Amino acid sequence: MMSGRHIQGVVTVVLLSLLLASCRDDEGEEALLPIAQKALTDTASVYYIGADRYPQDISGLPIGVLDCSVNGFEVVERLLTLDCFDNITGKPEPDGIIDFGGENIQFLSDRANGPYGGYIAKDNLDFLKEQVLSNTIFLMSDDFFNLAGDEYRSGFKEPVKMIIVSSPVADLRVLPDINNFLEQSGTGVKAIGVVEAGIREAVSDVDEDGNLCVGVLFAPDGVSSIEYESMIRKSVGNTGGKVQVLNQEAVGLDAAIKGDTAYVDTTAVVARDSYAGPVAGVSYNNIDMSLFDRYGFDTQDNALLYVRKGDLSGVQLNSVENYARFHLVSMIERHRRSGSRVPISSIILADGSYAQIRDILEEVMEELYNYRRGGIYLYRSVISPDFKFIDPAECAAAEAYKVLRNDRNLALRGELTRLESFITMPSASLPEDALNPDGTMKDDYKYGRQCGSEDLTTKVVPFAPRYVTPEIMNYIERNNSEVYSLIRNYLY
Repeated sequence: MMSGRHIQGVVTVVLLSLLLASCRDDEGEEALLPIAQKALTDTASVYYIGADRYPQDISGLPIGVLDCSVNGFEVVERLLTLDCFDNITGKPEPDGIIDFGGENIQFLSDRANGPYGGYIAKDNLDFLKEQVLSNTIFLMSDDFFNLAGDEYRSGFKEPVKMIIVSSPVADLRVLPDINNFLEQSGTGVKAIGVVEAGIREAVSDVDEDGNLCVGVLFAPDGVSSIEYESMIRKSVGNTGGKVQVLNQEAVGLDAAIKGDTAYVDTTAVVARDSYAGPVAGVSYNNIDMSLFDRYGFDTQDNALLYVRKGDLSGVQLNSVENYARFHLVSMIERHRRSGSRVPISSIILADGSYAQIRDILEEVMEELYNYRRGGIYLYRSVISPDFKFIDPAECAAAEAYKVLRNDRNLALRGELTRLESFITMPSASLPEDALNPDGTMKDDYKYGRQCGSEDLTTKVVPFAPRYVTPEIMNYIERNNSEVYSLIRNYLY
């Protein structure tokens, strides 16, 4: 039987091997993607970064964050608020001082080319890799287009010293290629994946017998549960124990948090035909009436809607809290019914918005831990007393601090943080039949593009409210207050 310390060593070795594994050429050196080769060697290419001219001292450069949506602002918010370390000693203990105080940040929302899952669905992983590498190259460059119709890059910015990959799809599918490019660039820039940071935290809970049970609360349109489970199992490796991954597709939760009226309508007073959330039934992701007392649904202010008052057969969820309660209880009850003797030690919050309701989630788990029927604690055998929720964005921010501190690349300045935000837009040169009426690219065109072209179909421009909906701007202001305080003066 392996000791807990030995098992941790096994997990660490497996994780490192996963991070380093990728295709290699005949001489043993990792093979670069064509776009990465252009960036390093082809001075005539639009992707060339001139790595030999990269600043030798990168400590004062910004931290870059990359996503295919505005969800990456959640990671930026963690960078702006994290206090997990003593800034003098570096020990993992809060000191009341923001860890990244004085650091500058650049965020790129690649909305024009997202969501990235579409490339996987269309079996076009090659273009996805090229696009994500293109965004990496942008963050390492020193210029940008001011408008999508501009022919030349007339805006100037600093290159970055680190890249945090916020998109789960980009993390799991492209991070090895990013790391390979960065290593061969010789710039000292490093990359961290948000998903992998969360998984590393989760698998650190392997017990002394090699057992582990991890939950994954994920959005329907994000990385699939199969990919999360595969990564977790590979990360754990062969410990000789039992490894379980509980996947819960949180239908409607992210949409409810963002105020989608198909899932939460604050004006509704009775069940409605336009509702798209879970309904009463016995199959997966339906509301199980036998669990109604355990859900603990809020019934005030139309948080539950009925066809007729008291008729549970047509009940509809109509609050963020009730979506959270439904999905957590469903996951934990499924674990209890499985008969497993391995308690769940953590749940990875796989969508950035879920961290916004962490207090609700923690309240529900505490209720379940203390839930009794007939004098018996029904869930204490399946929930670890040390249970925790894992926010991958927070884990990535903590890893970024440790890497920068270890490399002596923290800025260590007393200035206020500056945040520069960018977004991709379809190029003005695209044919009309490639675009939707709202100016976005049609899916067939977007996901059908092929690698190798020097013609830019999208361009990176400064982030502005006119490029996103008012609902998205309201969400950023409401849930990422530190981010909004830094960008609001540049939005109009």
